[in-house]
Amino acid sequence: MNGPETMNTPEEVLPGIFRVEVPLPGSPLKSINSWVIPSAEGRNLVVDTGMLRSECATVLLAGLAALEVDPGRTDVFITHIHADHSALAGVLAVRGATLHMEHAELALLRDFEDRERFFAIMGELGRRAGLSEDEILGAARLHPGVKYSPPKTPPIEPVEAGSTFAAGRYRFTAVSTPGHSPNHLCLWEPEHRILISGDHILGDITPNITSWPGVEDSLGDYLSSLEETRKLGARIALPGHRTPIRDVAARITELQVHHEERLAEVLRILASGGPQNVCSVASQMTWDIQAETWEAFPLAQKWFACGEAAAHLDHLVVTGRARVEDDLYSVLPPTR
Repeated sequence: MNGPETMNTPEEVLPGIFRVEVPLPGSPLKSINSWVIPSAEGRNLVVDTGMLRSECATVLLAGLAALEVDPGRTDVFITHIHADHSALAGVLAVRGATLHMEHAELALLRDFEDRERFFAIMGELGRRAGLSEDEILGAARLHPGVKYSPPKTPPIEPVEAGSTFAAGRYRFTAVSTPGHSPNHLCLWEPEHRILISGDHILGDITPNITSWPGVEDSLGDYLSSLEETRKLGARIALPGHRTPIRDVAARITELQVHHEERLAEVLRILASGGPQNVCSVASQMTWDIQAETWEAFPLAQKWFACGEAAAHLDHLVVTGRARVEDDLYSVLPPTR
């Protein structure tokens, strides 16, 4: 990972589009890309920000200063609710920036201001998954949405798919890509075929697809969004983490194959072990985490693993390959 002094230097990835790499200390993601498009005339555009941490704010503000970007004439587009993308935006708002987020995603963000409600939802999800009360409490305390988000959402303008943002030589349109979050938006620039993809498409890591309250099939939504994104014909994607993606179509195929393999793995686990809860299934899945046993998983990663297992199980239920009863999942025999 680059050091903080390197991250202070914006990188021009495409003509007039700069990456400010904002550190995420202690996170496996290591950093987030804040995409900055300065405008000599008109408004600047910043896409995604970082967590509400001094380490993040120092680097982002230094990067904007190096590019001579005045927050007072800047639009900040937030792709989705997660704290590493949204929580630092308020620091720019108090400096005059105008913030934008999809309207239903914004409503969810405001809903989670009620920490007691947030903890209650986590408790319900955790118990259904099979986590212990101590594990649920620990995961809630460690959740980045609790630790590194402002207690109150700053003023944010609601937007929808189809909203446009002009900056520099580019004109972006918001496109709907639900899955990673319920109402995730990407920005699409059709003339230059550039996709600013948030966490919808990442390069050398796979986006976390979790089970969301009120969403029947997060994974199904994500797979549909991937196929719709393929139709755009992007030549490059600028993701929320790691490096730009030069072959977008190939990466979409890789992500689709990855999830088909995960679904097959979950079916094998159910077939061999009988009815199981989410936590039991997650404990047998393959994870790229340095832990010898499920019990040794870092608590935050165990929470996210259970969420991803739940999303795959939900998809199997919706597509008629598994059933759930009393929070226990089992295989459904194929219909003839």
